[in-house]
Amino acid sequence: MIPLRISRKAGVLSELCLTGVLLAAASVYTQRQSHIMVVESAETGKVYASAKIKEGDELSFGWEHSFEHIPWNEYYEIEEDGSFLLHTISVAGFGAGIPAEMDCEYRYEDGLIYMDGIESRFEQFNWINSQTALKEISLNGEQLLTGADMPHHEKMILSIKSKKEVMQ
Repeated sequence: MIPLRISRKAGVLSELCLTGVLLAAASVYTQRQSHIMVVESAETGKVYASAKIKEGDELSFGWEHSFEHIPWNEYYEIEEDGSFLLHTISVAGFGAGIPAEMDCEYRYEDGLIYMDGIESRFEQFNWINSQTALKEISLNGEQLLTGADMPHHEKMILSIKSKKEVMQ
């Protein structure tokens, strides 16, 4: 009977060790797979904002239309591959450069026209910053930065990078 008790203890210990090894491996894998959203200057590489992200997070841009001076908001979902899927645009009206005939659903709510179901994919965003037109960039409803936080008329990039790329 004694050898049986020892083998049960050995079995329990080996299961605990195996579980510990698997948890450690999963933790290392997860850390390696961590991704960071970065807003940086295309010219200097200076980082103006960064945030840890995961699949399903919502990225939004709030703009003021340069000619119509009305709000223009864009709502994206971060995809597993690090791309951005545009679901919705909201605007206060139509005018110069505002898409009026998109193949999507339209609704009117709280003084804004929402265009839902756009489903356009973007690998990253490149723009020339305007301290007045860009009102905010938000992640999951939390403001990351505004146009005034970055240099006026500088080329900017918003992209997803691996944690390893950011650390270099």
